[in-house]
Amino acid sequence: MPTTAIDSLEYKNDFFSLVIRESEDRPGSYILSSGISLPKFNPIIWGRTGICSNAAFKGLQQLRADVSHFALQQGIVTKEAGIPFESASGREDGWYQESALLIEDVSPEAIQEILQFSARDLVHTILTACQRDVAVPAGLDPAAMQSFLESLSFSNYREIAPPKIAKPHAA
Repeated sequence: MPTTAIDSLEYKNDFFSLVIRESEDRPGSYILSSGISLPKFNPIIWGRTGICSNAAFKGLQQLRADVSHFALQQGIVTKEAGIPFESASGREDGWYQESALLIEDVSPEAIQEILQFSARDLVHTILTACQRDVAVPAGLDPAAMQSFLESLSFSNYREIAPPKIAKPHAA
């Protein structure tokens, strides 16, 4: 049964953005771009991971490997697309993105599965690092995912974070 290619799919909210669009150079292949807003994730993650660790940033980095593994399990090949994230225009400071991932010779149905997997996996990876007891509900649309993430935010996150580690002073 032949299927019709899709131009693009998006999963966007104030916390993160995932965009999958058909490659102009390779029909039947798609490009995944991903980005996160650290200021939006800070009220969830602040002070909950180690020094120089940011669960949201690391979750974004891990996403590419997780998507590649998920795709490989379905017999789909991924590789570096060689282009930067394209949908960051108009985003505030603190919006970080990863370089794009090429997903080769894949059906539009599989691309939709990859998009849903990507959204849930990104949030799951972030929460595993900072709030292990929270499970990410399946099947959330972008607005519902935003509401879920907002429900985990602390308005006074800087005050409730553990104290900074101070160097001991010599007596």
